[in-house]
Amino acid sequence: MQGQLQPKDCRPAAHTSHIPRLLFYATGWLLLCLPLWLLTALGAHAGQPSDTPSKSASRLTLGVYAHIRSTEMLPKMAPLQAYLGKALAREGIPVEIDLRIFPSYTRAIDALVQGEVDFARYGPVSYVIAKERNPNIRLLAMESNNGKKTFNGVISVPLDSPIQSVQDLRGKRIAFGDRRSTTGRYLSQAALLEAGIDARDLAGYTYLGRHDKVAFAVAAGNYDAGATNENTFHKYASSKGLRKILEFPCVTKPWVAREGLAPEIFSALRRALLELKDPEVLKTVNRDGLLPADGADYDPIRKAMALAKRFDPTSLVFGVYASVKPSDAFNMVRPMIDQLEQDLTEAGALSSVRIHVFRDYEQAIEALTRGDVDFARLGAASCAQARALNPGVQTLAREHSVGGLPAGVFVVPANSELTSLQQLAGKRLAFANPRSTEGRYLAEAALAEHGIHASDLAGYTFLGRHDQVAYAVARGNYDAGVLRESVLQSYTGSHPLRVIYRFESAEKLWVARARLPQALLDELRQWLLDASGPSLAPMGIDGFTPTGADDPICSRLGEQMRQSRSFEKPQ
Repeated sequence: MQGQLQPKDCRPAAHTSHIPRLLFYATGWLLLCLPLWLLTALGAHAGQPSDTPSKSASRLTLGVYAHIRSTEMLPKMAPLQAYLGKALAREGIPVEIDLRIFPSYTRAIDALVQGEVDFARYGPVSYVIAKERNPNIRLLAMESNNGKKTFNGVISVPLDSPIQSVQDLRGKRIAFGDRRSTTGRYLSQAALLEAGIDARDLAGYTYLGRHDKVAFAVAAGNYDAGATNENTFHKYASSKGLRKILEFPCVTKPWVAREGLAPEIFSALRRALLELKDPEVLKTVNRDGLLPADGADYDPIRKAMALAKRFDPTSLVFGVYASVKPSDAFNMVRPMIDQLEQDLTEAGALSSVRIHVFRDYEQAIEALTRGDVDFARLGAASCAQARALNPGVQTLAREHSVGGLPAGVFVVPANSELTSLQQLAGKRLAFANPRSTEGRYLAEAALAEHGIHASDLAGYTFLGRHDQVAYAVARGNYDAGVLRESVLQSYTGSHPLRVIYRFESAEKLWVARARLPQALLDELRQWLLDASGPSLAPMGIDGFTPTGADDPICSRLGEQMRQSRSFEKPQ
């Protein structure tokens, strides 16, 4: 047996001495026994926590954005990373904490929403935006400022400036931080509005990004005033010669966990943050600890964001509803909105565009008709409803779909015996949203045309999003469902679906609120008609076509919506 374990050329020669032979066999036994000894040792220590993460530790990624230079942030955050790693290791969760610094607030928000980071330290506005896009992210804690959940933002001027009050800012140039910054934009603009000042009262304003850039630019005299958080102001006030003229309250930064973070890791992180008392580690965040957090703590931020929308009439809000996951709906339109914002900002037509994803069709329709959003992407049925509620709503352009008109489909599980609409009598049916073009109105019209009415079904339900219909039918919760064909094409469930009926629909329309300034309306319409390139691809379109004030698609859909009423009450 021993000879079988040894390679042939390693066997000792017949004339070797006894000592080398003994050493040879002893080495062999050591090599055989060493793995067993290691396994025993590891087993004996399994489950025993250590203050130092092991080499086999898993990794967690902490996301932050660069509100100061990245070269300053890396060493500054290191003590906090080390503390969190040790705190989790003591609870039997060996992890290494990696730091990911994002160059912009927008990219940082995307990473949290999409689960690219495990937890994050972002500003309040970034949390509110991320929560709107992904409601399943969760608050871990919020920072403490001398035991309080608030701190101040500051508008400052050069030390020798003649400006003494916020009223003196009329006709002056102001520097803001990032377009997604809490103190550097939203709260400072809300404070200016409360003082009776909006963008039209200024000689100009710019978004510079990081807070320190704002401080430097104001100190250099490039701008008359600038908005930062109080920490940045105090850091540079003496060395750069800055003086504050206005303070306004803000809620402290939240720490947020991504969707799907393991419960034991979430709980351990939250405990570690709430128990953090080491002043050297707390220097990392310039606070004295962390406090329990609740979503309602950030309601003042939501109100300030709503108010700040009025700061610049050329700062637009674009609305879209979540017919699929909110994050997917956002990512679908974002490349094009980013390009629109860049082009029209360079042309001087507007200053910024913010995307608002509505969870419900009705919310989007009402927001447009009330003027809470400036323009929106709506289905044909939603467009017809919006114009019925407010005739002043104007169509901008109609999408041109790649590969012809969009369609709706009735689907069943692949192994279902159903093959036609007539066989749906006595079955359970899933619709999408009550305001959906394909997911309700055209589907009901098709059913009524084939002699199937609500009273013929065993039951039906509106599930909301089109993708939810696909998964519910695939799981067997319903016998059939109706959804947009493009959503079916992107369906990735493990249970296949089969189409039993297809019907043509209509392209989506881009529409504007009533009383949008005519010059801006013309700019938006012309930009859409000229749009082309890869930014359109995520929406499945290759361009736009003109549409008049009385769009025929809206009119035709209005008629089909009236016809769909016979689904409920057969004539």
